Amino acid sequence: MTAEQFNDKTELCEAAIDLRLSEGDFTISKLGEITGKSASQIYSLFPNKKSILEFYYPSLVIRYSAMIEEIEDFESYTISEKLSNFIFTSFDMMADRQEFVEDTFGEVIFDKGCQSKFHSEVAALFNHFFTSDGRIAVSAGFLMKDYFYDFIAKEYLHIVKFWLTDDSEDKERSFALTDKLTGFLEEIVYNKAIDKGFDLAKYLISHAGLASNIPLVGEWITNLFTEEKEQTDE
Repeated sequence: MTAEQFNDKTELCEAAIDLRLSEGDFTISKLGEITGKSASQIYSLFPNKKSILEFYYPSLVIRYSAMIEEIEDFESYTISEKLSNFIFTSFDMMADRQEFVEDTFGEVIFDKGCQSKFHSEVAALFNHFFTSDGRIAVSAGFLMKDYFYDFIAKEYLHIVKFWLTDDSEDKERSFALTDKLTGFLEEIVYNKAIDKGFDLAKYLISHAGLASNIPLVGEWITNLFTEEKEQTDE
């Protein structure tokens, strides 16, 4: 999608939202009248009316991605800071259209789970956050598969759902929940304990006889690496 196409789609989406909020619905002809675009131009960008409104959600991620390109030191942020920055920024963007989000988020996004375009865009963004972070523990790489990003993107949808119903002052509970969840996730993926365990195991195996001198743990390590080698040889 070119920048011009994105701008045109965003203009149409915003106009459609305005019409929905003020009149309850919109027609393509009315949308064209407001934006100055013909029906053929509109349909060249969207297959139907429903997709015009649904574009609002993935557009949030696209807009956010453009925003962080302007932050010079963004790549130096920790994984918790990156995730929190996205979540808090998305709260702010959704707050500008809160009536629309409250009316549509459940049906258009949350109920679809991993099937929505918004979920896919969020999962891809999280994938970029993690794979570009050099502080992630090597052992955490075993977790970071497609299902991992799908899972945390789904958790983000739950956070948005919570934010929409949060009646605390300035939605402070949503912000506290986000801080705790992102901090917990950072602890998991930055923790080097398992990496050190693998380093110990490799050292014991590479020095013949050392592992056998350590009761229970040494035997387990020997068996583990023997099984792994046999599987690799097969």
